[in-house]
Parts: sequence; structure tokens; C-alpha cells
Amino acid sequence: MNGQATDEHRTAARILVIDDEEMYREIISVTLQLAGYRVVTAGNGVEGLAAAKEHRPDLILSDINMPKMDGLALLTALGQESTVAGTPFVFLTGNAELADLRRGMKLGADDYLTKPFTSDELVETVRARLAKKSTVRKYVESQFDDIKKNIMQTLPHEFRTPLNSILGFSQVLMEEPGLPEADVKEMAALIHSSGTRLHRLLENMVLFGQIQVWLRDPERLAAMRQEYRTPVGSALADVCPGLMTQSGRPGDVRIDAAKGEVLMSPMHLAKIVEETVGNALKFSEAGTAVTVTGRMDGRMYRLSVTDAGRGMTREQLEAVTALRQFGRDYYEQQGAGLGLTIVRSLAELYNGSVGVTSGDGTGTTVTVSLPAAGTP
Repeated sequence: MNGQATDEHRTAARILVIDDEEMYREIISVTLQLAGYRVVTAGNGVEGLAAAKEHRPDLILSDINMPKMDGLALLTALGQESTVAGTPFVFLTGNAELADLRRGMKLGADDYLTKPFTSDELVETVRARLAKKSTVRKYVESQFDDIKKNIMQTLPHEFRTPLNSILGFSQVLMEEPGLPEADVKEMAALIHSSGTRLHRLLENMVLFGQIQVWLRDPERLAAMRQEYRTPVGSALADVCPGLMTQSGRPGDVRIDAAKGEVLMSPMHLAKIVEETVGNALKFSEAGTAVTVTGRMDGRMYRLSVTDAGRGMTREQLEAVTALRQFGRDYYEQQGAGLGLTIVRSLAELYNGSVGVTSGDGTGTTVTVSLPAAGTP
């Protein structure tokens, strides 16, 4: 057996071991305790679920075949508990259980150990899973810190600028009687434009929060992914003309999209079109084309939006996060930077994905891949 561990994962981590065979439970427990871990044990899935909620372990080791609640049912139940969902989960399995094991991996298990296994194999598997958890946690924390930083830098400006326009022009209208009708109309239009900007920002922030809740609700996700069939052409026809009008760029959006339906709500597909095409218009020059193409690719419909704008460097692409804009102090574009993050999150809601290709000064292409419902 390995000697006393010295790294931070082994000295602090709590491991939950669930197995209906007492001998295996004891062997695993002693091995992990000698390796420096804290260990909690349970004899079946029901006890394991209760122990997980009580102790909130850093990692769970579980047999598949157990009385009362087997490992597969346990893994599903854990995913529905907000306090323990996402806890690294390793199956303990015999060779005869490989079919069940494949089901378990599809349900979200992180790894497996085939019985019989050595103490070194056990400790190494635990160490690797905890190390990965730590790496993911540090990455998420760094991303969250980045988002917080950008919130502090971006949102005050995004709220103050339109609010200053609304308050300033409305005060002029109240205090200056007899203004020419043309001036009144111009100030009213600016107040309306600023209010619209504020409304869109607030709506995006609310939607961003809703998406995070939906992504953590498996039942809601399953229902959403089966409920809708939306024609891509309808969304493009409904949204793109208005975007060209708002940006003062009539005719700049060129659409070449094959017929097809996607498994996504009309509202969310329209939002994806609004953000991708809207950003392409915002970050490219008037008179240059924004090309929208759509093609069936197996079971996916791939919608691509390409502009001829300034593009992004590789470093900027790798660092894209919510509420982040690049070169804002130079280019001074409106928006809190939530657009691409919302597009990615909406695609993820429906088992889709988003890819971005760009070069500094050579334009950007955003491709959204969504599950197809076939062609109408």
C-alpha cells in the first residue's frame, strides 16, 4: 500500500465509499485512510444518498449492483440534489457489469475501477479525480473572478450612459417650454433609444440568469429539448430586417440558408439570430456584407454568421467570457459583452454548440450547431 500522502488533496479530501459487500468497503476504507483521506461508508444506494447529502464528500466511490438503490439510480438521484450534483463519481464494477457501466458513463460518471483492483490503482484513481476537480474548480473561480472584474468595469458605464441621456433630455423637455417641434422629436427619439438600450441590457441579464437555472434542472432540460420544432428560415426572416433597419445598414445582411427545422423554441432561436447577426453588424463597417449561411449536416443544422470586421486575436478568442469586450477603450462599442455567452448557453440548453473563428483584422465567423428536426 502507498504510504502517508503529503499533497493537499490526500490530506483534506473526504471520500464516500458505497458498497453492499462489507469486505470491499473495509478494504477500500482502510486503504484510503492509510493514504491520508477521510472516509465515510454506506452499504447501499439509499444510505449512500443520505450520506452524500449529510457529509458532502469530495468524491464518491460506488458499486453498481446494490440492494434498495443501485449505483445507476444513485447517480441519477445525486444529479437532482443541488448540494452534491457534480461531485466526482467513480463506479466500482465487475467485468460482467460492463453494459451497466456504459449506461453509468452516459449518466455522468467520471471514471470506473474494475474489481479486483490493487490498492495502488485505487489510490491513483482517487488522486487523479481529485486533482481534476481541483483544476476545474480553479478554472471556474478564475473565470468567475474575470466576470466580476468585467461587471465592475462594464456595467456602470452601460447603465450610466443611457440613464444620463434619459435624465438629461427629459429635464430639458420639462424646463424649456416652447422648444421647436423638431428639437422635441429629436430629444424624444434619443430618450427612446436610450430606454431601449437599457431594456435590452436588463433582458439579457435576466435571460443569462434563467439559462444558468435551466442548465441545472435535468427535467426541465429534457422537456425543453423535445417540446419545439422551429423553422430556421422563419427566425431569419423575422429578425434580420429589423436588425438592418436599427443599424442603418439596409441590404448588408445576405442570407443563404437551406430549409430546415431545429429542436429549439422560436424565442431562443430568434435570440441567437439577434445576437450573432447584431454583433456582426455592430463590429463591421457599413457597406460590407454580413453573410448568413445555413446547412443541414447529418443530425445538426449549422447556422454561420460571417462579417468583415476587425476580428479577434487567438488570445482574445481563448479568453472570451461573459461581460467582456476587447479593445473597448479604443472602439467604444455599446453592449455589456453578454451576447456570445448567451448564444453559447442557449445552444447548450438544446444539446447544441458554438464555434468561433476569427483573425485580427480579417473578420469573424460564428457557427451555431443545433439538433435538427428534419426538413419541412
